[in-house]
Amino acid sequence: MIAPDWRSGLTTDEQQRVRELVSAATEFDGIAPVGEQVLRELGHNRTDHLLVTSASGNTVEGYLNLSPPRDDGNGMAELVVHPQARRRGIGTAMGHAAIVKTGGSNRFWAHGTLEPARATASALGLVPVRELVQMRLSLREIPDPARPMPGVRVRSYAGTGDDAELLRVNNAAFADHPEQGGWTAADLVERRGEAWFDPAGLFLAFGDTENDEAGRLLGFHWTKVHLDQPRLGEVYVLGVDPSAQGRGLGQLLTAVGIEWLARHLAGPSNAHEVTVLLYVEADNVPALRTYQRQGFTTYSVDTAYAPAPTAS
Repeated sequence: MIAPDWRSGLTTDEQQRVRELVSAATEFDGIAPVGEQVLRELGHNRTDHLLVTSASGNTVEGYLNLSPPRDDGNGMAELVVHPQARRRGIGTAMGHAAIVKTGGSNRFWAHGTLEPARATASALGLVPVRELVQMRLSLREIPDPARPMPGVRVRSYAGTGDDAELLRVNNAAFADHPEQGGWTAADLVERRGEAWFDPAGLFLAFGDTENDEAGRLLGFHWTKVHLDQPRLGEVYVLGVDPSAQGRGLGQLLTAVGIEWLARHLAGPSNAHEVTVLLYVEADNVPALRTYQRQGFTTYSVDTAYAPAPTAS
């Protein structure tokens, strides 16, 4: 094993080798070791990249991405070790390097909270500080159309003219969220550039009563189709303006999006079973119960780890 090597950017060849590493780990573990944002960052210099290569230098055996601190003061690290290079201390070495670099202020995502990740966390003295539950719903039939809500008009994304309101509601709804909050126009541009983006699957709810300001967005549901799994869709982002909460908009937008995903993914004959996934914070008990009543069940749990607090 070559000592971990920090980079501010990756060459095109290194980016490809990291993607191959992620694919190998995903196939072996049955779950992606890093989130989509990490893959999005491979071609940018906005985060730090840590590589561990084989002695020959031809193979990337380990990779860690370290994002800068956000408003909560915590950077986030996500790492992956090639299945054939595990149990050699690579994950622990990369994790230790990240802790040293940040002075222990960063956190680590463990997608799926698999045994190798738990072992690495234990070796580094890390403790769980956050859990994100992935829930899934299997649909054998197309759901009935969502019942219209009086005073609310729902339509699909019409273009960049919707962006200002979309950003306003997103940042209000997720003001305290470490990943989803604080979006800028550049964040929207990046996501619209993703191969999976379909404007028809981004639903916007507007007020349609005399008490609602014309053109003011109340909430949105951004769906995602997983191109590598043609029958898998996602409740990608669901946000409601805090000033409009309590009107049932979340339930309406969820139903609209799930119906669209089911029809879109099932094919012309509606012959295929469709799966819809979403993520919810483990401590958001009301949301968990709501989704359970809708038929969602727990599929996996992602855990964020941080260095254990020292005794004062």
